[in-house]
Amino acid sequence: MAMNKKEKTRSTMIEIIQTTKRSPFALLLTMVFLVSMFLFPTTSKSQDLDFSQYYNNPTYYNPAYVGLTMGLKSRLNYRRQWTGLSGDYHSYSFSADIAERSLPGAGGIGIIANQSLAGKGVLKTNTIGIMPSVRIPISKNAIFQLGALASVVTQQLNWDNLVFSDQLDPRWGNIYPTNFPGAARDKVSFPDFSFGGIFQFKPSDDLEGTIGAAVHHLTTPNQSFFEVNAKLPRKYVYNLDFIITIREDQGYYSKRQGFKLNPGMMVQHQSSMLLYTMGMNIYMSNVYLGIWYRNQTLEYDEFSTFTAMAGLNIPFNEQWRMKVMYSYEMNINSNQNFTGPSHEISLIFEFDDIGLIQKRSGGFMAPSSKRSNSPIECSPF
Repeated sequence: MAMNKKEKTRSTMIEIIQTTKRSPFALLLTMVFLVSMFLFPTTSKSQDLDFSQYYNNPTYYNPAYVGLTMGLKSRLNYRRQWTGLSGDYHSYSFSADIAERSLPGAGGIGIIANQSLAGKGVLKTNTIGIMPSVRIPISKNAIFQLGALASVVTQQLNWDNLVFSDQLDPRWGNIYPTNFPGAARDKVSFPDFSFGGIFQFKPSDDLEGTIGAAVHHLTTPNQSFFEVNAKLPRKYVYNLDFIITIREDQGYYSKRQGFKLNPGMMVQHQSSMLLYTMGMNIYMSNVYLGIWYRNQTLEYDEFSTFTAMAGLNIPFNEQWRMKVMYSYEMNINSNQNFTGPSHEISLIFEFDDIGLIQKRSGGFMAPSSKRSNSPIECSPF
């Protein structure tokens, strides 16, 4: 049976990288192959950076999460991917959002900054943006929220670290100058826009659900370093999760901690990439544990990655807390083991009593003088 284009690309990549253990020349060839995936997006569509702990970086995937619950939240996420390769992939993300309930229809406002480094810094991508949201109450136990992201993306290519095929000698490696004419520019910048919506409901004290959808890169901006049209394809994100309380307690952050389950699923579709993520987190006694699977199909024997997560909730008081979580992602598909595992760390700060505009105190980002009576306003997990 003939392989399709995607299977041929994967097979070629596997063959090249596996030979790097035997030859320095092959190692250089690997760098050429990996970098070419970014240099020539017309033949290989690049996808956005992704995180195993997507639930700890919600505004990155859907700006409608901005201001979804009361207070100020800041998140710092770091991911190291392809650790089995010499040119591994590093991703950084920082976001902060604050809820606002004093203005009718206001959800909140947020900021986000992302950076990815590929091929030992050969390709650097920076994103910075602002995220407003609006809130539409449906009932005391259900709300609908819309959010948008307006950002600027800058991609920079370090030509000094690139190796092209005409520079390589089969025996001595990189010894020749290149005749490659180079790109028209080594930096590209473009505006980028995303939009999303969330429906959150709480039919009972022990059950809460969230359904979300978002579309990224609405204008499909051109990201090419050359004088060609290489549009960044739109990305569609769909998510569904539930928070189930198994055993009630006397207070969410009291000494007797509740027992909560958080099953969820996310689907991402960008160009030819279709990625499913599904799993569950559990929270008990200030400890988080989670198990997640991810792949491009829904068949069990085709799951390509397995992720285990562990973390701590560290409360400073009833309304201020810090969360630290670590995840280990490994390939369980034998054809992808050469890339090595991935590591991810999330650091989250939550301040439930800080608001953007407080009329009584008259201050900016002052402690909130009034708490909402809605049961879905608190941070539930």
